[in-house]
Amino acid sequence: MDVEKWFGEASDPGWIAVYVIVALVLVAALVMVATRQRRERNRHRAREIRTEARQREGQLRQHDAEARRLEAESEQARAEADRLEALAQQKRDRFDRERGEQTHRLREADELDPRSRGRREDR
Repeated sequence: MDVEKWFGEASDPGWIAVYVIVALVLVAALVMVATRQRRERNRHRAREIRTEARQREGQLRQHDAEARRLEAESEQARAEADRLEALAQQKRDRFDRERGEQTHRLREADELDPRSRGRREDR
């Protein structure tokens, strides 16, 4: 079998074109394989990420529920604090009013009997 008969001379422009085309086809095939592998790796990684995200979803819902519960508790605490503050203000107002009345009555007693000014009578 004569190789030169089948393939001719290696420097023949026709064969050089064939070599270039074969090289381009091989490069294209390698690029396609590499692209396919990269795409498959990306798909695999995307599946992993989605799986992790689904697994964390329950945890996120739990955190959200806890945050909402704490917000509700703090709102109740604020309402209770407002109620107690209003009650304290009412008590303070009542005390101030009664203290004023007490002071007024003592002055009235002092005006009626100036000699015993400021004395307390024990009964």
